[in-house]
Amino acid sequence: MDCEKYFLGIRFVTPPIGLESPIFGFATFVQALALLVIIYMITDIRYRFRLKVAPIPLLNLTFILIGVIGIGTLLTDIWFANGWPMPNFLADQSMLQGLFGFIFLLLAMIWIYYAFINPPIFSEKNCRSFGNALYGAILRGLDSELPIIANELARSAKPLVKLSKQIILRRRNTVKKPEVETKRKPNVGDFAHDILLLMGNRKLCRHIIASSPVSAIEFFEAMTINEKYELPIGQFAKNISAEAIINKDSILYHEDEGFSSGLIGYLKPFSKAIYGNYLLVETLGSNFGSPLDIPYGMVFSWDAEQLKVYCRAVKITFKGYLEGENWYQHSFVLYRAFENIKNSLSDIYKLNDILIDYYSTDIFKRLKTVVDFIKEIIKLIDKQETIPVTKLRVRGERTYEDFYDNIANFIFEIILSAASVTAPPDKCWTIHYNAVWREFFSLLRKGKVWKIVHFKLRRILYDEIRQLEELPNYKSSAILGFCLNVMGLKIREKQSYNINYYPLHKAVLAWASNNYLRLKSTQPDVAKSCLIGSISFDEQGNQLVKTYLRGLELEAQKEYLELNPMESCERVKKMDADSK
Repeated sequence: MDCEKYFLGIRFVTPPIGLESPIFGFATFVQALALLVIIYMITDIRYRFRLKVAPIPLLNLTFILIGVIGIGTLLTDIWFANGWPMPNFLADQSMLQGLFGFIFLLLAMIWIYYAFINPPIFSEKNCRSFGNALYGAILRGLDSELPIIANELARSAKPLVKLSKQIILRRRNTVKKPEVETKRKPNVGDFAHDILLLMGNRKLCRHIIASSPVSAIEFFEAMTINEKYELPIGQFAKNISAEAIINKDSILYHEDEGFSSGLIGYLKPFSKAIYGNYLLVETLGSNFGSPLDIPYGMVFSWDAEQLKVYCRAVKITFKGYLEGENWYQHSFVLYRAFENIKNSLSDIYKLNDILIDYYSTDIFKRLKTVVDFIKEIIKLIDKQETIPVTKLRVRGERTYEDFYDNIANFIFEIILSAASVTAPPDKCWTIHYNAVWREFFSLLRKGKVWKIVHFKLRRILYDEIRQLEELPNYKSSAILGFCLNVMGLKIREKQSYNINYYPLHKAVLAWASNNYLRLKSTQPDVAKSCLIGSISFDEQGNQLVKTYLRGLELEAQKEYLELNPMESCERVKKMDADSK
């Protein structure tokens, strides 16, 4: 050092000329900064998202440190190059450059730590930045970003569920006067609540199903583990389920059966997580919506394959309903799900216009899918160790209907839909008998549960037919025509093949014999609508005729039902009234 000076007690010296091989000079800093910027620009959105949601303000901290390091290295190079006096403890250029190099290296290591080693998850420290980053990604809606964001959400599922505040349920008769809300700073529970709402975005749900179904699994499993069901995740649940059904390459289609899907088919991780917890599904259904609450517009657009997947999801929830011993509690979500499945049969009447190959149409396949669904539901009930009890005969107004009643009503709706197909006879027989009646009333349908369902269904069918006495209508006439077509006009001996519908057969023929002519005289159009399939009316003989297919016989076989004159029918009705 050539000269020394003192200022404020600090010794200033003239530093030596700059190092020939600088450790971390300004030129080296510029190169490192350029490399860092390039790496950040070409880095996958996954790592940029992680850096944005780090629990420390990493991007702001990086900006400040980059400025400090850049200015420091530039001043150091200039100062030592010109030999300006400086404090003695700063006169070592190698130490200064080493310090700036260390800070830059530490900054790079922090980036690597949060981007690769220990990626941040949602927490109290980063709740605001996490919500802002997710909000921005969903607003941009880029197809290249959302699949990655969807996958990143899986790691934050548990803390989001655990920290989110629950929905304040609005119960009846508990309405309180609105309280004046005091302004407060949003806490971590508020941010978690809003993020769960934000996840209901349909486009995000579509990408979760397509590329990261594990994210949905994580959220539903977290709710199950924490028994925290009253969360604002209903819209997410509905859209996740809807997108899984729409996308025929989703995991839901690969969880059908073990013998065709391997281990995934046996474990069913997605189906059990989303639909398996009945209490979770029912609670969501009472708030914003459950995974089974699919909008009607989507239900009407499903084909048979999509309907089959939805039916499988409903069966999983119904199984949880049975295992949780909830039989005597009305399930709103399962009731709505059954209605969705019923609505898929609303276009069966279109089969009237299809002359050939109608059994390969999507309409016919959907009918078979719904019939199979009901049989599976009954099988699930029959597998219970203790069959739920019910009241078979309910007189007067029905105050409560259990699932036996719901199933019987469901089958009635299937029969009513099938009855909308009225001609030709062979098509009617295929749809009425082969696709519907035989599936529900064949000899194979036996057991305690089937016995209960058959009893209630017979009662519903006969009560509907009796509506023609007081209020003639086309719904009741369709049921009468269907029953006459599938059971025939002749009472046969009670045998094994007809034991399940024998009482109904006797009652329907007796009613038709005593009331059809009166119906024909008062409401001829309604009476005519009863003649569907192979049923016709013989004007000369005043009798109903069922004509079977001729096949190889020279003449078609026929059955006849003698119709009682109106006078005798009125006399019989009067005698019955007097006896009562």
